[in-house]
Amino acid sequence: MKISFTYALKTWGIHVGMVLLAVLFLMGSSGSVIMTILNILVLAGFLLLAFNEGAYNGEKACTLEVSLEKQLKEGRVVDEKLKSQVFSRKTGVIMLLICLLPFLLVSAVNLAVEPLYPAVEQVEEEVEREAFTYDYEAAENAAGQPVNWVNVVARVMFMPYVFSYSLVSPHTLNLLFLLYSFPLPVAAFAGYMTGPRLRQKKLRDIALGKKRKMRNLKVHRDRKPRGPKAVV
Repeated sequence: MKISFTYALKTWGIHVGMVLLAVLFLMGSSGSVIMTILNILVLAGFLLLAFNEGAYNGEKACTLEVSLEKQLKEGRVVDEKLKSQVFSRKTGVIMLLICLLPFLLVSAVNLAVEPLYPAVEQVEEEVEREAFTYDYEAAENAAGQPVNWVNVVARVMFMPYVFSYSLVSPHTLNLLFLLYSFPLPVAAFAGYMTGPRLRQKKLRDIALGKKRKMRNLKVHRDRKPRGPKAVV
């Protein structure tokens, strides 16, 4: 459980980086085509980063497992804490569930409170408004109800998907938040589960490197030194 939580923290750290980047550079121009494409590319890059982080953790856990097995065969004492860090599908599943929990919780609560905050009909302005811009004070005065802070939290949490905020209705967006909970945790989980395959690939690459080195040494060793040329 502890190692799974540690992996989940790393995934959440990647998500925080995504949110900060979206707030600083993507939020203001989320309606344009160029920024939408850029947003999707940045999102894909962070998903790849989460996958690679998970793959690194999985491969390292497999290497640790082999190392501990070798120590046991040699009759050496193995630290119990290290045993919990070896590769395990259970560890990956628990990590996935821990990663998903806060995202699903916020999106589910946001959906649950949605009927308490009915959408306010607004007159369209001539000036195009930003996707995340919302005059909460005006909405409160017009509808006579408090601000839906749960929705504010949800929109900030899923800010990496800000390109879609202006493309769908508020209700559809709240439903999409449920789907947005999955990509990053699933990417980290998929990366971790490739750990055994990555270790086998690493061993094959090492073996091929050794063969190539021995072949080069043999070629150089078989070359006979040329004698001096005969003087005519």
